[in-house]
Amino acid sequence: MDWKHVRMGLALLAALGGAVPASAQAPGADPVRELTRAAELVFQGTVLKLGAANLEVVEPNEKTAVVRVDETLASTGTLDDFTGREVTVFLKDAGSAKVGEQSVFFTTVGLLGETLGVVEVGRRNGPPADLRAQVASVRGQLRAEEVRARVAAADLAVSGRVVSVKAAAGAVPVSGVITEHDPQWQEAVVEVRTVLHGQAAESTVAVWFPASLDVMWAHAPKLTAGREGTWLLHRHDAEGRGPVWAVLDPQDQLTAEEARIAEGGVNP
Repeated sequence: MDWKHVRMGLALLAALGGAVPASAQAPGADPVRELTRAAELVFQGTVLKLGAANLEVVEPNEKTAVVRVDETLASTGTLDDFTGREVTVFLKDAGSAKVGEQSVFFTTVGLLGETLGVVEVGRRNGPPADLRAQVASVRGQLRAEEVRARVAAADLAVSGRVVSVKAAAGAVPVSGVITEHDPQWQEAVVEVRTVLHGQAAESTVAVWFPASLDVMWAHAPKLTAGREGTWLLHRHDAEGRGPVWAVLDPQDQLTAEEARIAEGGVNP
C-alpha cells in the first residue's frame, strides 16, 4: 500500500468534510459543465454496497459506498484505469444513493491504496449516452481553454519545421565546471510557418533545448532536423549566453491535437 497517498488522502478528506467545491455550486451554471470542471474522475457506476468501504484505512459510515466503475468518462492523465473495478465513494450526502443505482459520478481523488477512494462532488442521472456526450463536450472545451492559456503564457509560440540542429555556441556553466546535470545545450533553427502568439522578427527562429538525458532534462523536448511541430518558446538566460528562446518543459511541445486547437486562435 502507498501510505504516502493514504495519509495525504485522509488529510484531504478531513479538510473537505464532504463539501462540494464552490465551482460546482455556482447558481445558474450548467451543472454538467461545472461538475466536470471540478472533477478529477468522472465515471458511470453502479452502487453495490452502502455503509461500506473496500479500503482498509476507511471506517465505513453512512456516507461511504462501494461502487463499481462501469465506464470511465474522464480522468486525470496520471490515474490508472479503474473500469470494471470497485472503488470507495465518499458520498456528498448520506442516504442519497441506493443499492443498484446506476449514475454518473463526478469525483475527486481522496485515497489511493489497495484500491481507490474518491470524494463525490456531484452525481447525475439520465440516459448514459446523453451524459457521455455532455461530459465529452465539456472536456473538449476545458481542454481547449487549457491549451490556449498555455499558448498565451509563452513568450513566443510558433509552428514550423526544424531545418538544422547543432551544438549551441557559447553555452558554458556559470561555475565553469561541467557536471552530470550539464544540459548539453543544442540550437535548432526552426523555419516558421505560423506565429500563434507573440512576434517573430524573421522567417526562422533559433530555439535552444537541453539534449541531456539526465533526470533534470530528460523530459524536455528534443528537436531533430526535419521535424515539424508547434512549440511554446520562453526567454531563458542560458549560461554564458544571455537570453535565448528555449523549450524546457514537456508541454512546450504541442501534440497534433493541441496544435489544431492553438491554430484556431492564431494572431490576426
